[in-house]
Amino acid sequence: MDKSAKLLWLSQEDVIATGVLDDDIGKIIDAEIKAYSLIANGEGADPVAPQVHFQGDQAGNIFAIHPAWVAGDVNVAGMKLGARAPENRKVGMPSITSIVEMINPENGRPFCIGDSTLMTAYRTGATTGVGARYFARKDSEVVGLCGASVMGRPQIMAICHELKNIKEIRLYDLYQEKAEAFKAEMEPIIGKTITVVDSAEKALKDADVIAPTTLVSAKNAYIKPEWLKPGAFCANISDNDYTFDAVKKMDRICYDSKKQFGIPVTMGLMKEAGLLNPDDCVQIGDVINGKAPGRQSDKE
Repeated sequence: MDKSAKLLWLSQEDVIATGVLDDDIGKIIDAEIKAYSLIANGEGADPVAPQVHFQGDQAGNIFAIHPAWVAGDVNVAGMKLGARAPENRKVGMPSITSIVEMINPENGRPFCIGDSTLMTAYRTGATTGVGARYFARKDSEVVGLCGASVMGRPQIMAICHELKNIKEIRLYDLYQEKAEAFKAEMEPIIGKTITVVDSAEKALKDADVIAPTTLVSAKNAYIKPEWLKPGAFCANISDNDYTFDAVKKMDRICYDSKKQFGIPVTMGLMKEAGLLNPDDCVQIGDVINGKAPGRQSDKE
């Protein structure tokens, strides 16, 4: 047995240099699908993430600890420490940052510690691709984006990877210059035109795919039920964009992990208020494993 303790340190520059973020977004989607499948089968764990919500002058800022284990032929555990500070953008700093520690389940030793800010953006953005594969209508043509964020970049890549008939992409951001920069960067990558609009309603109303990536809190949710057309696929990777009434309009609700019901975001707050029963929702891993249906009609 090798008793030496070797530890790899990866800066954000090191992560970029590996080329993993230049890889096909489809590979990231497939990796997520495998992880969701294993965890849903009991081959791993994704427990509720403890969160600290700051108050006073730091109100709106949070940090959270995300432990997880994926077993099977992967058999890797880890813990991510992530922080969110929405006002950072005013001083040119990222609003979301994180580091990750990777652990060998066989001996509990860490073998890698690295910056995971960009990995978080790509992993989270690609989740919308997972959802699109199982829940979006394959003839979807119109995408509504809200938030010209780092996370939004892999998200629109994932949507276009999974849905081949996309013809119109509408984007709104509070800061038009950010939206225009997003448009200039992403149009050559996805090969589609992005139209910048001047309100969230214009971006999202009657879209086939609604895909926000913002930092709003649940009390500032803004997506209204009347914006949602029958048959729309509504992604929820930034947790708090949909009003309670909009969520209640959904025909089916799918979650990646039950931890969503144990933290103070929209789904957790609705459960706490008795407005949402997790037993009425479906876990994405069960859909992947054929234990629960995906989309059942074009009107859902």
